[in-house]
Amino acid sequence: MNCSTRGNSLYNYHTIENLEFSGVIDKYQVFYTRNNGIPDMTTTYVSSIYDYHVFIKYGNKVYMDVKGVGEVVISFAELQKNKYWKHYYDLSLMLTNNKHSVVEDLEYNSNYYDPYIYKEKRYWSCNTAYIDGDYEAKSKTKKVIENEYNCYYKINPYNLENIKYTSQKDLNIFKQNYMARYEVRTKLFDKKCVYYYNLVLDYCISIMEKELDELSAIFEDKKNVVNLVAFNDNTGMNGDVLRIIYNHLVSPEGNKKYECLITELGNRSRLESIAQIICA
Repeated sequence: MNCSTRGNSLYNYHTIENLEFSGVIDKYQVFYTRNNGIPDMTTTYVSSIYDYHVFIKYGNKVYMDVKGVGEVVISFAELQKNKYWKHYYDLSLMLTNNKHSVVEDLEYNSNYYDPYIYKEKRYWSCNTAYIDGDYEAKSKTKKVIENEYNCYYKINPYNLENIKYTSQKDLNIFKQNYMARYEVRTKLFDKKCVYYYNLVLDYCISIMEKELDELSAIFEDKKNVVNLVAFNDNTGMNGDVLRIIYNHLVSPEGNKKYECLITELGNRSRLESIAQIICA
């Protein structure tokens, strides 16, 4: 495996270029009432249930674990020809922050265990956003919550290379169990998949727009500082005036970045200053 690791007393952070980690966790809010034996008095409770599809891809080999169904190791082609699995795999790629990164909870220090999601303790997770809220209500409240280490794997991912493909017999059993899932047998999936895809797509677009805005601000700062350096070189501007204009033109983040360059402006040539601004 082509990998690198860094860590602390709680976690090891692995970057494994040969493996791709992704997952979808779907969290539902469930409302129910109980009268507790008192006539004409009911109490409303809110609980959560979870569904998940988690994946590890190694070349043409894919490990898939589905809540309430089980786990299989199949070819990527096998995954692609199943519309349910492909849908969740595509969602997982859009939700995952870094597909080559996985975190190992160190066993002796791990306090992560949620029996509502997983039956057993798990120690390997990838950083994914997850889906939260209610889908079946008239006013759908589903939303995407970003940056959570909550997609945990049952296996040690380093072992996937040597794990055999699931036999056809066991794969058929897995498929039968999968087709018994509520969203499949009730035909809910056909509408739900469109809603979920659009929900996650909107989330991805919002992330890209945010990153573009940040890049735009960075380039705008660079342009303003370069122009200020060129103007100062031509006019020999008073240092106090230069500082006032600089503070007005450049964002607070950029101000910190270019502060030392502006301070040392008189000690460098214009070309040297511009080169350092571009590299900053």
